[in-house]
Amino acid sequence: MNFLKRFFSKESQTPHVNIKQRFELIGRVGQGSMSKVWRANDYVSGKMVALKVLHKQKTLELESRFIGLNKPIEGEIAIQLNHPNIVKTLEHGTTTENEQFLVMEFVEGYSLSFLVESQNQDMRANCLNYIIQLGEAIQYFHEENWIHRDICPRNIIVNNEHELKLIDFGLVVPNTAPFQQPGNRTGTAAYMAPELIKRQKTSQKIDIFSYSVTCYEMLTKRLPWDAAETLDAVLQHINTPPEDIQNFLPDINTQLAETIMRGLELYPQDRWQTMADMLQPLKEAFHTEQQKKEALPEKIVKPPASPQTTSTHKTSQTKRKKTRSEKNPQHKKQPQKPGKSTKNQDTYRLQPDQTSPELKSSTDSTSQEKPPLEKPPQETPSKTDHLIKKKPSSKNNPKNSDESP
Repeated sequence: MNFLKRFFSKESQTPHVNIKQRFELIGRVGQGSMSKVWRANDYVSGKMVALKVLHKQKTLELESRFIGLNKPIEGEIAIQLNHPNIVKTLEHGTTTENEQFLVMEFVEGYSLSFLVESQNQDMRANCLNYIIQLGEAIQYFHEENWIHRDICPRNIIVNNEHELKLIDFGLVVPNTAPFQQPGNRTGTAAYMAPELIKRQKTSQKIDIFSYSVTCYEMLTKRLPWDAAETLDAVLQHINTPPEDIQNFLPDINTQLAETIMRGLELYPQDRWQTMADMLQPLKEAFHTEQQKKEALPEKIVKPPASPQTTSTHKTSQTKRKKTRSEKNPQHKKQPQKPGKSTKNQDTYRLQPDQTSPELKSSTDSTSQEKPPLEKPPQETPSKTDHLIKKKPSSKNNPKNSDESP
């Protein structure tokens, strides 16, 4: 218990800080029942930080509940925490107005309570990941021998890189017998464990209960019971079993559902005994769902070509037509002689029983079938043959029927 001796020594020789001179207060980014948080520029470090200033009177009222127990203050607890899912506290002290303050890393992101309410694409895609991250933060917290006592979405933030951070430690107490005694009932009503509400002996299992309520809400956007804002309202349903999460999410992973529901058991001995025990099946469920997502694209049938793809295909066909016609451009330069058929570029694409759109008008004007075009002979035609070909009969070439013999 060296850490308790270190905290209980109360060597409060830190000079008071004028925060208006030390920091540039850019804007308010949060406010709870016991504190205010600003985004601030620290003139000393040159960093952008989150400056948390505790409400003087309310802080004194909280600490009065632990008279004689030498409870560590929030700054003393937060400054030693070092975990990727817990906001990093850089400094703590007292202002010139005797208010406790904490200088923390500034996290750009969203409150988990906002994500729970909005249920946007980010929340739907990363919900299980956030559940695991929060569980690992609480596990670390418990291994450091603390009880958080106020696990709920409003005390959690998610940054723009999808990293979850636990940000508030105002109600934290050591996990020791003096702080587990009945009587101290603090926390957020809808997330408080039954034994805490009944003023019974507490343990780290009250955090497991609050964590389970938070997980339930993250997945369903509602609480396991009807929402209750006061302790009197909570007392009315603590003896009522929670609504099964599968009633709201029929397709939920069964292992995930059973793990959360066990964390909501009325009696502490029926819940998960440690966060490590609870995290194991949660991680298994998470990996199972990840494997399903990775295998999903292999089962997708390739969709038909989109209109854009079809358009591109037609364009390529047009280009091929042009290329083929350019291979024999001489027929355009040769003048058409009376009675002699000139091969049109579309002739190469016609079947014997088809008519080119360009030739259709001349065919229709005569109302007679035009003789099929023949491929020119390879040998040089004789003079006689030339005369024969140049003088077709009027019956087969109505176009020249008006010419004199």
